[in-house]
Amino acid sequence: MSVVYNPEAEIMGRIEALELESRDLRRKVEHACNAEDKKILNRQLDELRIEIQFLQSKLDKVAE
Repeated sequence: MSVVYNPEAEIMGRIEALELESRDLRRKVEHACNAEDKKILNRQLDELRIEIQFLQSKLDKVAE
């Protein structure tokens, strides 16, 4: 049996992993001790959101 490469599945898997990472970061933001830690964590969270949006748009293009 041969395995067929499915780019959609790969992108969806990456999005799911990034969403899990985002959830973890949100928890860390809630428990951060100082403003500098929160600022850094929020910046990382924003970067993850941007990457998720990029992958979602890429997924939408693949689906067309």
